Amino acid sequence: MNRSSFSPLVIAAVIWMILSCIGCGEKSTASKIIDVYSPHGKFLEGDIKKRFEVAHPGWTVRFQDMGGGEIFSKISAERSQPRACVWWGGSGSDFKNAEEQGLLEPYVPAWSASLPTNAKSPTGGWTATFLTPEIIVYNPNKIKADELPREWDDLLDPKWKGRIALRDVRASSGMKLIFGALLLRENERRGSIDAGFEFLKNLDANTALPYAANPDGLYRLLESDGPCALAPWNLPDILNLKKNKGKPFDYILPTGTMVNVEPIALIKNNPNPEGAKLFYDFVNDPEQLILMALERDRIPARTDIPPEKLPEAMRNLKLDPMKFDAKEFDKNIEEWMARWDSEIKGKGAR
Repeated sequence: MNRSSFSPLVIAAVIWMILSCIGCGEKSTASKIIDVYSPHGKFLEGDIKKRFEVAHPGWTVRFQDMGGGEIFSKISAERSQPRACVWWGGSGSDFKNAEEQGLLEPYVPAWSASLPTNAKSPTGGWTATFLTPEIIVYNPNKIKADELPREWDDLLDPKWKGRIALRDVRASSGMKLIFGALLLRENERRGSIDAGFEFLKNLDANTALPYAANPDGLYRLLESDGPCALAPWNLPDILNLKKNKGKPFDYILPTGTMVNVEPIALIKNNPNPEGAKLFYDFVNDPEQLILMALERDRIPARTDIPPEKLPEAMRNLKLDPMKFDAKEFDKNIEEWMARWDSEIKGKGAR
């Protein structure tokens, strides 16, 4: 075949077909990616990524791990062009606010009938995967057994001055739950939200500075040779650190503690609705919930998981949840935390 056989039209058609195939390949690859915003940490996220990709060949899960309190702001900022498909984990309050702002895509899977009323949105915006009790973690190498605090109020004892470590609150959904619930408790006890801020001011006075920027920073403070010996935190993380990382931690479950329901939701107008629903159902499947309970000490929110399949400590866990006005919490928590940040954080210790 001589050179004259290749007309400009033929050459252009060949080039177009090559470029089209390349474009199709990129589009096909992108359509099989599920981006997830989550605060659940690299170990749990790594477990789920591996198992999901085995169960669904050709799909890829990409986690962006960040504080639960940061995800709501990120999704809100990306409203016009969502970058993630799924939001998994954090504060129920943040999910409720996101749903009210139209950031979540309603989805009501059949298995959501097995969830308690307080563990799912009445309009389908989110469902809870886990229950997460808040506790007081401590290093037994730094505190004698007879010195241990038993209640949240005990953290205000002057003997703890400079010995309490705190995770920076506004970036942490768990810490916002603890602080917001304590504000409402003091408001009910003493008839003023200012009484709640006085409680947080006294707690700040016992806190070693600076506040930990992330969970790993909090753990380092508790492990180090420094004075920090205890901190408010959550139960699953501490159980997992003890079992899988050999950390020298133990915990107290205060009477009237806070119990977070940690939801999952589809992000509205997300780039991969099919993959998002696959992931949503996968992490709430009984088999996966049992594995996450056994491996990572996560307490399932579903009530149809056979108790004998769960760890013994989880079966015997007696929770006494603190009662507070959830609607008042959802309405005011961001304003309260902004006030705490500007008026209290780091000032009591000085």
